[in-house]
Amino acid sequence: MSICSVVVFSRPEETDTVRAEIESRAHCEVVAAESGRIIVVIDTHDRQVMSDTIMALNDIKGVINVSLVYEYFEPDDVIGKARPDGTAIEENSCAAGEGYGCEG
Repeated sequence: MSICSVVVFSRPEETDTVRAEIESRAHCEVVAAESGRIIVVIDTHDRQVMSDTIMALNDIKGVINVSLVYEYFEPDDVIGKARPDGTAIEENSCAAGEGYGCEG
C-alpha cells in the first residue's frame, strides 16, 4: 500500500481545468482546490505507480509545480499482520516467531 498527498500549484486562472484533469486520473483524489493550490491524495498498491503519477501531474498544462507533503508505504504482504494494539508485526520479529534472539 502506498498513500501520499501532494500540493499541485497551478496558474490561478487554470485551477478548475487542472483539477478536472487530476480527477480524471486513476489513483488520484482532489480533496481541496483554491486559487492555484490543489491538494491531491494518491492511493495505490504500487510505489512505482505512485511515483509515475506524481511525475505525470507535473506535465499537466497549467501546472507550475508539484510538492510531496506526505508519503506512507507498507508492503502488501505485511498488511493485516498486526498486534492487538494496531502496530505492525515485522516479518522477522519475535512476535512472528522468527528472528535473531527469539525462542521458539
